[in-house]
Amino acid sequence: MFCICALAFMLVQWVVFYVYGNINNILLAFQRFDAQTGSQVFYDAPNMFKNFTDFFSDLFSGQNLTSYFLNGVIMHLVTLVALPVSIMFSFIIYKKLPLKGLFKVVLYLPTIISSMVVALFFRYFVEYGLAGMWRTLFGADLPTLIMDPYNAFPTMLVYCFFTSVPGSLLLNLGTMSRIPDDLVEVGQIEGFSLWQEFIHLTVPMMFPILQVYCLGIFTGFFTQQGPLFAIYGNGAGIKAPEGTITFGYYMTLQVIGDNGGGDNRFMYGYTTAANLTIGLVSIPIIWGTKKLFDRFDPEAEF
Repeated sequence: MFCICALAFMLVQWVVFYVYGNINNILLAFQRFDAQTGSQVFYDAPNMFKNFTDFFSDLFSGQNLTSYFLNGVIMHLVTLVALPVSIMFSFIIYKKLPLKGLFKVVLYLPTIISSMVVALFFRYFVEYGLAGMWRTLFGADLPTLIMDPYNAFPTMLVYCFFTSVPGSLLLNLGTMSRIPDDLVEVGQIEGFSLWQEFIHLTVPMMFPILQVYCLGIFTGFFTQQGPLFAIYGNGAGIKAPEGTITFGYYMTLQVIGDNGGGDNRFMYGYTTAANLTIGLVSIPIIWGTKKLFDRFDPEAEF
């Protein structure tokens, strides 16, 4: 009875927020908002897949949706480039090499502070701090990096890289610290350099966590939003420049954004159909990636 009572709350929470939530989400992809009744109603049979056809029509008709996908993919690739850099920094801290203390402060700070605070700090630093420093040093005004159509997207890429480097630092350090000392000593006896130790010992021993990272490559590949919502908000005051908008940010604005007084509920079915399609496309990609990396698993245990 005690076990049932202890697990009942978690079970009910899982049924309500996961099972029911996902079923309702799937059904929503086949519905439209009826302004007269104020509720979502199913399309009639001939138009059952209208939300899906509208999404594919927007995607392949040369509209902005294609560029939104491309922007999100670029941002996601920048976060992937930061992954090996993060592992290298983790190795430097793990081996207690010079500047490890500086790296700890610089890289730990974004993981401790709220992501919203970090985004706002970055925004005001670029808009005011960096602009003032540039004006003091060179006597000229710096372009508005946040709002300028040509500079906003590279600025967002810099932010993505900076915040992605410390993202998995604690996990990397925890995995590296579990590597047995006797294996490290054997490498030292064999004359391993730090680079050889990293390649031939550290990386194989932390392969399971690397596999998890690789499986996450395609998780946000199509829906990457970047820091756009945290920096620009929901479009009520300011909105991200058109060349900066990603698909994830675009979908967010359709659901909770400021549409000039329009009712966002009209877009619920469309956004659900879009994200459901992306999920169905991502599942075989993620499954295939897992099968591929299982073939290269060194099966190191410690």
